Amino acid sequence: MMFRLLVFVFLITVTYYKVEASPRHPHADYVCGVNGWKHFRQSCYYISADVRNIDDAMEDCRLLGGALVTIDSPLENYWIAEKLNDLPKVDNRFFWTSGFTAADKNRDTTYYWVWGNYKEVSYTNWAIGEPNDKGYVCLAVNRWNGKWSDENCHEKFNVVCEKYLNR
Repeated sequence: MMFRLLVFVFLITVTYYKVEASPRHPHADYVCGVNGWKHFRQSCYYISADVRNIDDAMEDCRLLGGALVTIDSPLENYWIAEKLNDLPKVDNRFFWTSGFTAADKNRDTTYYWVWGNYKEVSYTNWAIGEPNDKGYVCLAVNRWNGKWSDENCHEKFNVVCEKYLNR
């Protein structure tokens, strides 16, 4: 009887130490490292708690090893909006992206939307009445519904940074 008890205790102890010594199953955000980066598809995303104007937002993302977010698909837009909507302590409604308007060099009055990498915006998710072309040249995403709005680049909003994996 004592022998069985010793064997049982031994097996429990060995099992416990094997579990504790073995590496944990990596969390979904493991590939993005530390400091709050979240993994989705081929990118890592960081959502700031601080508000910045667009220039400071770009610099913050650069210092973190990324750039302002580029939203290429409805699925990515939905994922980002879901993460923004889950934030507990953010008062702002909008978050900066890398989108901005660029002028057509052939015609001074023609503007179009591009991302920070100068790739033309192909997928859009504008809110009703947006872009309203009131001289606002920066693209922000609404945390409550994922809709886009053109906003004054001097406004201070929270920031969504992105860094690509395997590019």
